[in-house]
Amino acid sequence: MGGPVDLRIGCVGYSYDFWVGPFYPRHTPQADFLRLYSKVFDLVEIDSTFYTIPSPEAIRSWRDSVPESFLFAAKFPRFITHENALRPTRESLDRFFRSIGELRPKVATLVVQLPPFLHHDDGRDRLLAFLDSAPRDYRYAVEFRHGSWMRPDIFEALRRREVALVWNEVQYLNTTPEITADFVYLRFIGDRSLSDLGRVQIDRTTEMEKWAGRLRLVEDRVARAYVLFNNHFAGFGPAGADQFRRILGLPAVDFAAIHAPERGQKRLLEFGEAGS
Repeated sequence: MGGPVDLRIGCVGYSYDFWVGPFYPRHTPQADFLRLYSKVFDLVEIDSTFYTIPSPEAIRSWRDSVPESFLFAAKFPRFITHENALRPTRESLDRFFRSIGELRPKVATLVVQLPPFLHHDDGRDRLLAFLDSAPRDYRYAVEFRHGSWMRPDIFEALRRREVALVWNEVQYLNTTPEITADFVYLRFIGDRSLSDLGRVQIDRTTEMEKWAGRLRLVEDRVARAYVLFNNHFAGFGPAGADQFRRILGLPAVDFAAIHAPERGQKRLLEFGEAGS
């Protein structure tokens, strides 16, 4: 993509023990994962917000671990989108926004992931009411998990609200690559049954080339594009992000940056040189 689009490519999550060795240096403690991740990527989707509302301390730790330009995306908690099927209490919504508000300047978008059991006819009014009640100082993206949502009235409803339709690569759903906001949010998800993660197990070149072509077709219609790789897509999220960059004609991921010394630190060799 050669236009002025702010393109960011990263991973869904960063806190995986099986990344130690293949991605993080050996013996890296979990407390250092995000700081090291942000030396290589400039975007992450925080998947943990789907399971629980993070504490203010956790949010501040995320914020303070990354460079100024780094961005986060976050899912709404499942008790809002799944368990209550978009009929949350005001108190639960307020708790989520109070928590995520600590991260506000660094939030790329908030993702509303709908459950597979919520179909268009049952969920349309709920979804639109939910979006209309959400604070307008965030960007939003909606990820559908059922094909009944892929229809023009939904695309137009999202467009009127400037909410992005999540483009996703999953086996059970053909997502229509509609543009409904000034940004694209693309998720490479894959098969949850894939195990032995931490290495590439499946060649997903064909799927990545398909979506790279779709991104190129819309680069003059959007201001930014966020692309996220789940480990289950091919086996190892960082490798997927790297391959997608190269398919787009971008420089490969600089994995060596994760080993670069922090400002004020010296390499072991420099200590030896100083004493010689």
